[in-house]
Amino acid sequence: MRQAVIIVCCVLWHWVAEAQVSMEEFLGAAFQSQKLQTLDQQQNFLLTKPYQLAPIRKLAFQTTSNQLDRTRQDYSFRVLPSNPWEVRNTNNYFKTYSELIKIDQERQLRDALRERYLLIIEWGYWDEILKLKQEEKDNTQKLLSIMEAQRLSVNFNPEEYVELKLDQVDQAIELEEMAFNRDAIQKKVEALYEAAKQKSIGWNGASLMTVEKMEELTNRARQEGSNTGSELAYREKQIELAIRKWQLEKSNINVGFIQTQYEPFREESNRRPWSISMGLTIPLFNPNKGDMAQRKLQVIEAQGVFEQTKLAQRQGKDFAYEKMMNLLSRYKDVSKMTADLNFGDLANTLQQLKSNNPTTVVRLQNRSLRLKVLTTRLKREILTSYIDFLMYAELLQQQPIINYLSPSLTAVGGGK
Repeated sequence: MRQAVIIVCCVLWHWVAEAQVSMEEFLGAAFQSQKLQTLDQQQNFLLTKPYQLAPIRKLAFQTTSNQLDRTRQDYSFRVLPSNPWEVRNTNNYFKTYSELIKIDQERQLRDALRERYLLIIEWGYWDEILKLKQEEKDNTQKLLSIMEAQRLSVNFNPEEYVELKLDQVDQAIELEEMAFNRDAIQKKVEALYEAAKQKSIGWNGASLMTVEKMEELTNRARQEGSNTGSELAYREKQIELAIRKWQLEKSNINVGFIQTQYEPFREESNRRPWSISMGLTIPLFNPNKGDMAQRKLQVIEAQGVFEQTKLAQRQGKDFAYEKMMNLLSRYKDVSKMTADLNFGDLANTLQQLKSNNPTTVVRLQNRSLRLKVLTTRLKREILTSYIDFLMYAELLQQQPIINYLSPSLTAVGGGK
């Protein structure tokens, strides 16, 4: 009988686990984002090399009526070969474009992961806050019940009773707003991951990484970090792509032609009817100067964006780190204050006093809940700053992908 119960419990536990969306499953869905799929399609298209130019740019056939005599018709066949520099620069341009797409895939993966990380944090926060506020509302109900039982006692305060009734209404409204916020987060999760519509969300605030672990990882990443990453590589590659485009415009010149001509009337004079001519373009003045100037401006603009991005990456990383350290300091102060107050021992002491009013213990519990709400809010901000720091440190998309919110840094499936 006991074995049957154990088996049933294991089956139910497995079924519940299967019916939940894990953090790793949700993060892994980032690889299926629409932007990444579009970039994959572009990359697959370029692999077929549809941009390769033929060795011949143009073929032309021409017939001429010599002296408007229909019996004296001339024929010519002209070949315009491709510019070898244009062929080379075209290949270089699209090769660089393909490299840019590959880097952009890393950037888009990073952004998709960050978006999902923030939703995980928001869900955990609202789920935790909702529980704390529900507990506070329950405590208010306890206070009202105690006061209703003390109506004939000297401890009863009618004004305080009315005030608690009003607080109860405010708390009910606040709970509804929080439930709405949590439901809104769930809708966003479902929009990013369709499978979440048939499952429940399998994480909460308590399952996220502790602040101590985050501080350790952040300090380690700051010491080991570098100034390179997909964002700077992308901007640098954009400069190279703009230069390739300028080179392509510069080489977009017709190099010349080779022509063979057949004139039948020459046979009447015992002369050869065939002749060959060749022309070579001397590019004293490039006709693409306007386009070349435009491409040069794009090179200068790309160089400026690169410098701005380099500065923004460094400042963003430093700002996220400093913000996180300040929040951690506040979090530790609040935690120390909570530990020093020792609400548990204080509540036990009050319960042992004969003259103690039972409402005092409940009020003490409410004060403890307010500190928990404060620490939960601080942890939410710490988590957000932590993810922002990892984003600027270019660690979110680093292979193999791991869940940076998991206490054990669990691997995320779906990577390439």
